[in-house]
Amino acid sequence: MKTAHSMIAALGLAFVLPAPADAATTDPEVIIYRFPGVRDNAAGTDTGVATVFNCTNFSGVTENIRIVTRDRNGTLLSNVMSALAHLATTVASTHDTLAYTFELNLGTGSLSGGTTAIAATSVNVICTAMVIDASTTAPVGVALRGIRFNPVPGSQE
Repeated sequence: MKTAHSMIAALGLAFVLPAPADAATTDPEVIIYRFPGVRDNAAGTDTGVATVFNCTNFSGVTENIRIVTRDRNGTLLSNVMSALAHLATTVASTHDTLAYTFELNLGTGSLSGGTTAIAATSVNVICTAMVIDASTTAPVGVALRGIRFNPVPGSQE
């Protein structure tokens, strides 16, 4: 009986076709996180206070991620989308910081107590966020508690 199950599993794996490399970027976006408490004091490059987001894709294919930030009154401040390769990490920031080299400049300007929603074409993307002192090379600051929407099946965050 055990041998029969093993053979069935092996045959099932043999007929699984890999997904096309670009299939995920055309999938619909789903909201995966919301981070309240986003802050930026609109200081210059590498100074003041900024919020930094780190997202990693573990879906197996390139995915799109979208980062949308609103002020506390709901005003849209930024809406940025980027392709993220499998096992790659992207860094997005409200403005330049010394602690992180970023790929996505959200360019929000001044905001206090804002919120950022992160959507992706797969739930197999994880993200963190922190409000940091942009003038230090070490990320000194406060981690933001992200609310996870659409969790990875069978996982607990």
